[in-house]
Order: sequence, then structure tokens, then C-alpha cells
Amino acid sequence: MNKVAVKVSEDETRLFGHALITFPQELGSSPRLRLSIMRKSKDAPYLGDAGWQARPATVDAAVVSRGANSATVAVGPEVCDQIPVDLQVRIEVEGHDIEGSAFWPPIPPSPGAWSQELTPFKTPVPQAIERELEEALEQAVELPRAVEPKPQLVAPPPKKKRRFLYLLIPLALLVAGGGYYIADSRGWLHKPEPLLARFERLKLTDTNGAELFALSGEAYREGDGGIGLQAINLAMERGNKDAKLEIARWYDPSSFDPAKADRADANRAARAYFELSVEGQTAAKELLRSLCAKSASSPQDPAFSGFLTDTYCEGTME
Repeated sequence: MNKVAVKVSEDETRLFGHALITFPQELGSSPRLRLSIMRKSKDAPYLGDAGWQARPATVDAAVVSRGANSATVAVGPEVCDQIPVDLQVRIEVEGHDIEGSAFWPPIPPSPGAWSQELTPFKTPVPQAIERELEEALEQAVELPRAVEPKPQLVAPPPKKKRRFLYLLIPLALLVAGGGYYIADSRGWLHKPEPLLARFERLKLTDTNGAELFALSGEAYREGDGGIGLQAINLAMERGNKDAKLEIARWYDPSSFDPAKADRADANRAARAYFELSVEGQTAAKELLRSLCAKSASSPQDPAFSGFLTDTYCEGTME
């Protein structure tokens, strides 16, 4: 079997759950191929159409581009939704003597995998804007109400005062309109931007991932795990260390969060802690030290089965 370097990346031309796999070989002229995707597992090492299974299986892939010495295929949610981030997989192409391995990148799952619906951003209708304007105007200035004069009891105001009153009303309306314009321009009268709209905007503008990380926390607090997962993974991709540390804590057996991670994974948490420690992050160094101590004191704990102690606790990571 010819071993080659395989590159796996998110297919950004499609929404959710799509990946591109590039091989440094032409792979014939067929528009579709069958891939054998495998992981390290005693019980279910092969990925098939029904998920991970014990018996050898293949999945369908569409060839999307070919070069002089390369071929790129696309796989959809039936593959991507089954593979967690950072899982090392081995990929073979049926009918070709080629094999490659790669760590699976962060790819947002398809909406069906979240059991949540994303609400589209709704723009206010003109009638709603008109009602807001009327309410703001009433709060800004209270117009004098006409009072029916009682015959012979209240003398009518002098002409000069009445004329002054007629000048005051337009002035009050002008002031109220100006106040509404200022409030509107500063966003005081606008409702909070929906999470989905903010996420789509930050995908284009937040280059260091800080705002995406903050949005992720807010989304999880509001019960929207779909946007929360996408935002924090994208923040980590853009180099945000806080996002990387938070994801590592989800998988750490000592702080495992089943609402956000599929399983406790000591190696995945230790890998992130180790990399952040090398970059000088003190919190990650302390968490790695605590993880290693927990592994040493609880060697029979299933959560530490297969934990690479020599790599993360005593040696250096290759």
C-alpha cells in the first residue's frame, strides 16, 4: 500500500457537515469513488453508511477536482457527522493502491445533528417602526391636552401667550424627533441582534476569534448548542487560546461536560494543554499537571485507558 499525505478540510462552499479530502494522485477518471475510513477501535473501526461498525465498509465520495498529480473528493454529513474533531483516521481509496492518515478538522455538524432549529434574522416591519416612533415621541414630550373652556369661569389666554403656545408645539415635536434619531442611530431602540445573525457577521469580521468565543458562551447559555459549537471551533481555528483551553476542559475527565463533548478523552485534553503550555499559558500548565496527577493516582480509571503518560507527563510531544 502506497502511503501518502492526505489533506482534510471543511468544504466552505456548502453549509454544515461537508469536507474535502485531497490526495496527491489522480485516482482515475470516475466521477465517484468509494473510501474506506478507519479509526483505532477494537469494536467498530470501520465507517459505513450506518455509522461506525465492526465489519469492513466503504462510504461514497464525489470527485470535485483533478490536477496533474492530485484529486479532491467531497463527503457530506453522512460521513462528517460521524467523525469527532481531532480523531485520527486512516483513509484508503477502493481500487487504488493508496493510503493516507489525517486528524479530522473542526467541521460544523449538519443542523439535523443538533436537534435544534436556527431562527433566521427578522427585519422589523414598517408598522413596528412606526409604533416605536409614536411611543418614543409620547415619552419625549407630553403634548398639552385640549381642555373645554367653562363659560364665564376661565378667561381665554391672551393672544401673545396663545401664539407662544403654537410656536412651542412644533419645537417640542422637533426636539422629540431629534431625540428619536439619536437613539436610533446609537442602537438604543433596536432589539438585540439574533445569535445567528451575529455569528454570520463575526465569521467575516472577527479575525482573532475573541468575539466568536464570547458568542459561543452566550449561545450555550441560551440553549443553542449548534451556534455555540460552531463559534468556539471557529475561534480555536483562528488561534484563540481561550477557546482551545475551554474545549480541552470539556474532554478532561476531571471537568468532562457531556452536553458539549461526546466522551471524556484524556489524550485530547492533554494534547491541547501541552501545546498551550509550550506557548506559555500558565492555566494550561496547571491543568496538565493536575491531569497527570489524576492519571497517576487513578491508574484503573477507564477514563485514562490508553493515556499517553510518557508523551504528555514525562517526555516531549513529537
